[in-house]
Amino acid sequence: MREKPVATLVLSNHTTVIEDRLQADGKEVIVCLTKPVAAVRMADPPGYEMVTVSHWHAFGELADLARDLRGRVDRIATLWEGALVAAGFLRDLLDLPGQRMSEALGFTDKAVMKTRLARAGVPVARHRIVRSVDDVHGAAGELGGYPVVVKPLSGFASTNTYVVRSFAHLQTMRENVFSRRLDAGAMFSAETAFHSLAEQGQFLVEEYIDIDTEYHCDGFWRGGQPVYHVPGRYNVPPLRGMGATLGSVLLDPGSRDGSTVAAIADRAARTLGLHDGFSHAEVYRSTDGRWLLGEIAARPGGGGIQPTLGHAYGLDVPAMLAQHAVGDLVTANPRPAAGVFGWAGTAVPPGRITQVVQREALLRHRGVIDATVVAAVGGTGGPTGTGLWGGLAGYVFLHADATGDVLALMDDVADWYAIRVEEPLAVGA
Repeated sequence: MREKPVATLVLSNHTTVIEDRLQADGKEVIVCLTKPVAAVRMADPPGYEMVTVSHWHAFGELADLARDLRGRVDRIATLWEGALVAAGFLRDLLDLPGQRMSEALGFTDKAVMKTRLARAGVPVARHRIVRSVDDVHGAAGELGGYPVVVKPLSGFASTNTYVVRSFAHLQTMRENVFSRRLDAGAMFSAETAFHSLAEQGQFLVEEYIDIDTEYHCDGFWRGGQPVYHVPGRYNVPPLRGMGATLGSVLLDPGSRDGSTVAAIADRAARTLGLHDGFSHAEVYRSTDGRWLLGEIAARPGGGGIQPTLGHAYGLDVPAMLAQHAVGDLVTANPRPAAGVFGWAGTAVPPGRITQVVQREALLRHRGVIDATVVAAVGGTGGPTGTGLWGGLAGYVFLHADATGDVLALMDDVADWYAIRVEEPLAVGA
């Protein structure tokens, strides 16, 4: 009997970038999804084989999957941060090339990450692991007192991340924050980061950093060396800006801030052992002038960062992801275009969407070079309603002569999208 060609196994979630590109390139692909996401995909059946697991930490199911797929896959790829450890676990079991589980833990478990970075002298916020809300007050004392930040050990996009400002505030949060699951659409309902912190068993208490400006840096690595580092600056620190307009502007890597951000990101990636693939670092400058590494991930940055890299540097990140997924030599030759580039999107409030702009109207605004609209009338808003980071309605991609000009354009994005949602009914109505 003729054997099936060897395939790439893609661990996927809300975006189909890798599998779409592999299919377009004529590659054999098998896609692994959590069961809720698979149910959504099957509404419009794709042209590839799908397998499922209950969630990305179902290691028994993943081990069974590895046994079933042995000899059928020679590469494992993922763009989803929640599946990085699962991908490393499968590579370990199947002895396949790529990031192994131990390295993936360093890029996903925030306590492991910051412990490794601190030992190497990379500046990070001090932290403690706690097992319950009762332990938060003691951890706060060890970290110098309130305020402190609490967050999941493994999470993304500021999910379940909160500032606790005092012991009294902690007591208030005990029931209405720590014991509450976050609302999550089908794409995210299997992600443990959306479970209440009390359910998670362990979570992180971290020194509060009063952030003046938050930056990011995206890189691609080959043979333990960066092919590029591209820094950027958020319009507002994402934790502070959730529920509003979020975006960023790319910075000149040779500028003072840009070079500082890139140097910190480079040191963090080297410390955690990144050899090949993508990196996305978050870097803070505090109000007292300190520079710190917030977090670093072994994946491309989210939001509108990757398309903006395409506009600014001609980088085709989907093509790079597909090349990396199958072990081909990745083509990356950044060529800077004139001007300054950025992106922004505005969050859709909770409720049923009754109005949202058409893409063509967005393209008529000054400084807009491209745009997307994923929110639709009749759909729902909220943090996971649209499937985009932060529940954004879509992205506008911006171009101007100076950094300040791009940031100023972001102030108008909420008006441009003209979103309206149906007011929720009052209790008892």
